[in-house]
Amino acid sequence: MKIWILGAGGQLGGALIDRCSVEKIPFVASKREDIDITDLEALKRMAEKIVCTHIINCAAYTDVDGAEQDEKKAFAVNAQGPENIGIVARENGMHVVQVSTDYVFDGEKEIPYLETDKPNPLGVYGKSKWEGEERLQDQFSSACIVRTSWIFGHQGKNFISSLIKQFQEKDHIHAVEDQVNRATYNRDLAWALVDLCCHSGIFHFANGEPLSRYQIAQDFYKEARARSLPIKCQKISPVSFGVFPVLSPRPVYSVLDTEKVARVLGRKPRLWETVLGEYFDHVSTIY
Repeated sequence: MKIWILGAGGQLGGALIDRCSVEKIPFVASKREDIDITDLEALKRMAEKIVCTHIINCAAYTDVDGAEQDEKKAFAVNAQGPENIGIVARENGMHVVQVSTDYVFDGEKEIPYLETDKPNPLGVYGKSKWEGEERLQDQFSSACIVRTSWIFGHQGKNFISSLIKQFQEKDHIHAVEDQVNRATYNRDLAWALVDLCCHSGIFHFANGEPLSRYQIAQDFYKEARARSLPIKCQKISPVSFGVFPVLSPRPVYSVLDTEKVARVLGRKPRLWETVLGEYFDHVSTIY
């Protein structure tokens, strides 16, 4: 096995590099500046040069609100990109793992979404990711697609990892209590992606149990205080999702069911409390 990691400059790509390095799995890591996945010919040239057996595609246009303003770019990266990767994989005998999102669902369901549930994305970002799934499967029917949600890690920018900074800078912060999902630790997702390299079909992966952003903020605050991190914040208040103006509609409840991936991998995704503690083991040394 030799893995070609696309989107290696992001927080998930970095976690994949760490996983492959620790496990001594041969890999090639390509960042955005190294390869443009919307350029089919460039992908073909690179594939011939590096000779890998598997592709894990973490490259994506992830600015949810930005996608509403630049639909062309969002679809180029999130839809045309996976299609190109499928073509290259088929022509070179590679297997593909594509990272997708819970935003392919509309959030109207009241129980966790199964892999067999029909997508109905609300905004451009979700629509582009769903089209990417379909276009990849059209070119490479045995591809593996892994949908995930609320990725966080000790590197990169996201709601969860930004909480510590907010705690340090603000006396009082607000967090949404009526949007529910499952958080995903990037290191755990990277582990799962490698283990799914030889599988096909659609899988859902996320850690722990459904939580609101407000619950996550409370847990982060308690852990930060328990570890004596320097924080200024004294109060966290719950607010409705509608308080924060956004360009793109977002699903209110897009919790992913992970029973299928647990059966295939032989283990359930780790609990929120466990990955939260491990996250702080990494970040505590920084502050």
